[in-house]
Amino acid sequence: MFAQFRLTTTLAAGALALGLSSVAQGQTTTDVTVLDGNGNVIANNVRSFDENESGSGLAVGFTGQQGSTFTFLYQANVLGFVDANGTAIPPMTGLNSSFASGGYEYTVVARIEETVTSVNTVNGITTVTFEATGGSASIFFDNAASGGAKSVTSTGVGFDDGHLVGTFNIVEGTGVSNFTTFPNGSGIGSTLYDFVVSGAVDSNYIAGLSGPINDLHFTSNQNLPVGTSRTTSFHNGVSDAGDLYPTTPATGLLLKVDGSNTFTTAIPEPETYALMLAGLGALGFMTRRRRRQP
Repeated sequence: MFAQFRLTTTLAAGALALGLSSVAQGQTTTDVTVLDGNGNVIANNVRSFDENESGSGLAVGFTGQQGSTFTFLYQANVLGFVDANGTAIPPMTGLNSSFASGGYEYTVVARIEETVTSVNTVNGITTVTFEATGGSASIFFDNAASGGAKSVTSTGVGFDDGHLVGTFNIVEGTGVSNFTTFPNGSGIGSTLYDFVVSGAVDSNYIAGLSGPINDLHFTSNQNLPVGTSRTTSFHNGVSDAGDLYPTTPATGLLLKVDGSNTFTTAIPEPETYALMLAGLGALGFMTRRRRRQP
């Protein structure tokens, strides 16, 4: 095993030297198994997490001027799980029920840095587009044994506590986000961003992720007025000053956000396979040549 590991390491180093680490990659969707951390299956063959349509979003420091920057915060509990056909998967009993009666929950939170890329106003209707420049999203599992509080939309408590299942860093410059406001003060928008797994996802909670990169594909619809998504704070309840999602009062552009996360795996595109084979062939030639030398 040790010799095999050394050979694998050598090939990987050679691939990096040939520039194979930066080749183009495509994506394929991935089905996962969702568990409770104790071996109990919550749902099988899950393609997407369906988040609460009353999820909350907050644009902190938003000015609506081209080139300006702001921070977008998000928090929501997961309402259910969806398969590859878009059909809801009945979860294990207890999803979003009281922790005291054996309930549990999954929550998703995010903090995204964005830049306004364009502003267009016609007849009092303004459409603003954004680009992500940084940030992360995290998935949490919580129940009575996990040490957190059940999430409450109105106060923002309980969304970023419990057990951290995985954190995903946003892929800068990918996707698109826009928001349109109307003269009556209402608004509607949409978001499509990609996140790359940071570190590792706990397979005791989400199993089946595979490939060199595990991607979290996030889409959402955003609305004004905020309605049932109104909250007084975001990521409330974690006092650690170094926390990735510090508590933030809900002052700024508050939005109603209906989000969904789809798991995908990055895979090499056809031309990448050819390049990899050529590179590995060259490595094999160099290895054989080295062995023949006295």
